[in-house]
Amino acid sequence: MNIGLVLEGGASRTIFTCGILDALLENDIYINYVAGASAGISYGVSYLSKQHGRNHRITELYMNDKRYMGARNMLKRGNRSYYGLDFVFEEIPSRLLPYDFEEYRRSGENGFGAVTNIETGMTEYMRVRADDKKWTVLRASCALPILFTPIKINGAYYMDGGITDSIPFKYALGSGLDKVIVVLTRPRGYVKKPEKLTGLVKLRYPKFPKLAEALSQRHVMYNREIRELEQLESEGKALVLAPEKDYGIHRTENDPKILLPFEKEGHDYAIRKLAEIKDFIGK
Repeated sequence: MNIGLVLEGGASRTIFTCGILDALLENDIYINYVAGASAGISYGVSYLSKQHGRNHRITELYMNDKRYMGARNMLKRGNRSYYGLDFVFEEIPSRLLPYDFEEYRRSGENGFGAVTNIETGMTEYMRVRADDKKWTVLRASCALPILFTPIKINGAYYMDGGITDSIPFKYALGSGLDKVIVVLTRPRGYVKKPEKLTGLVKLRYPKFPKLAEALSQRHVMYNREIRELEQLESEGKALVLAPEKDYGIHRTENDPKILLPFEKEGHDYAIRKLAEIKDFIGK
């Protein structure tokens, strides 16, 4: 039975997912396949390298660091993004809280990030490679419109994978998996509304009209994916883990005092669901 983890993004809201992933590692539940969008895959790679608590320490030590996120970073030449890209994707994993690239390599490099090709307006899925020490795929998958500049990969430009595939479970199942555990960062019953920033995105990225077009349809895509997930649950092909209420975490929240209790909610939720998770994976 081939089983995968699928992780929704949500920027800072994804700290809920970190609690779940640590709870899985604590209980010897290791699923060697993670597909995610945006922060989902960025946090998911620490699970694949079996680094329990690494995401917690990043939040605790660096999320409120101005080098991590803040408007000043948008003024820096070579960065022009709300997040300090080199600090987040190079200095932290290479020096401050080293990422275990070798363990990730030994595991098979089964991390897959959804990215949006802003020239075509379509989703692409890229394997996260251990030899890419700049985390190019993670940068692209996390590149929120307005807050980021597009990320160039092999001559094409990419941004947030969540624009066109917020919860890439269909990609995971289409890759040969039999079942998926899906971690959401919104509670059950959440209905996404039309994106208010579509007009601004059209002005901000005039060379990429397909980006604004995709953003205008994001709510349709997201709500359809939720309905499809519900059907997969009824068929026993998906197990959905989601916050039990809306905790009001903003996507650029950087206060550990706000974020870490939400992480604990994820951890405690996973512990309560442990028997169900083990039953689902046949452990």
